Amino acid sequence: LSTGDYGCCPYPEAVCCDDGEHCCPHGYTCDVSAGTCDRTDIQSELTQLSVRNVKCDDGSSCPTGTTCCQLSTGDYGCCPYPKAVCCDDGEHCCPNGYTCDVSAGTCDRADIQSELIQLTVRNVECDDGSSC
Repeated sequence: LSTGDYGCCPYPEAVCCDDGEHCCPHGYTCDVSAGTCDRTDIQSELTQLSVRNVKCDDGSSCPTGTTCCQLSTGDYGCCPYPKAVCCDDGEHCCPNGYTCDVSAGTCDRADIQSELIQLTVRNVECDDGSSC
C-alpha cells in the first residue's frame, strides 16, 4: 500500500499496480489512469487492495471487497468480487450481475463475457508476516 503496509490482493500471483493501492490478475497490466486491468483480449476493472476481512458462515474470512462462496468440499473460498455470484460447481464465481456458464468457463452478461474466476482457499503470507 502507499502507506508502506501490505494489503491483500484477492488474485493468486497478482500484479501489484504502481499506485500501491490496486492490483490486477496474473497476466494483466495495470492502467491506473483508466482504472482498468488490461490484457490483449480482455479488460476488467482494477481491484482495490484490502486490509480488513469479510466473515464467512463457517467463521473463516475473506478480504474486504470479496465474497465468501461455499466450496464443493463444504469449506468456504474467497471470490475477488464484492457481492459476487457463486457458481453451482462450488469452485468458481462471477462478478455481480453476471451468470455462471461453468461448461463454457465463462461469466455471462447480456453485453459482456469474461472468464470464470477460481475461488481461493489458502492464506498467502506477506513479507511483513501478515497474510491474505
